[in-house]
Amino acid sequence: MVNAVPPQRVPLLLNNNGAWCWFQDERALIDPANNTLLLGSVASPEGPGGAERGGNIEIAALDLDTGRSHVHVLHHRLESDDHNAPALLIRPDGRYVAMYAKHKTDNYSRWRISTRPHDASEWEPEQQFDWSELADGRGATYSNLHHLSQEDRVYNFVRAINDDPTLMISDDHGSNWTYGGKVFTRPKIGYVNGYTRYVDNGTDRIDLITTDHHPRDFNNSIYHGYLQNDALHDAAGNVVSRPLIGSAGID
Repeated sequence: MVNAVPPQRVPLLLNNNGAWCWFQDERALIDPANNTLLLGSVASPEGPGGAERGGNIEIAALDLDTGRSHVHVLHHRLESDDHNAPALLIRPDGRYVAMYAKHKTDNYSRWRISTRPHDASEWEPEQQFDWSELADGRGATYSNLHHLSQEDRVYNFVRAINDDPTLMISDDHGSNWTYGGKVFTRPKIGYVNGYTRYVDNGTDRIDLITTDHHPRDFNNSIYHGYLQNDALHDAAGNVVSRPLIGSAGID
């Protein structure tokens, strides 16, 4: 009997200086058209490249066939904070959308769109959505991009007005954005109003889980609900708020 030798697994380096936190998605995705893994991150001034690279908003594109990775900079030295990592989306036309924001130190959600389908090497100029009046100048943070094919609409979930989960919507696959309302709202306690994660089925539904407030300020519970047909549903499927678009947010 001959013992089979298991294949060696060699780690692949995507980016030698990249940070991210848990509250922006998708941070990484695979483009099946070119078998490429895309990863968004923020460079640290303590890492390779030092202060000249620190705060760069970057996308690493890993060719899964060759194992080669190339890093592309979306914004030079925006801010050295892992909360600023970009959320990524592949449009129906194959072009990429990257959305990112500072960590409440200014009032802008920023985005760029790749100039060519399935190619992360060149991007259109950065555009900005200004939250100043909507959020009373208190800043915005996080980006979460979700496309529902049944609506052909893209949602971006931002922590903005009153530090609540707040919506931007696009009906042209991320080229232009408008304010879409809030998912829910809470009285302010301490630092922020909870932390929320999102996942979609790609067709007609976005599920979420959320907490109440920052854990240092509140003994949190964890909640589940979902967005579908312009309404917020609880975990049992009951509509708790409609319409969603334009809502001031349910308490």
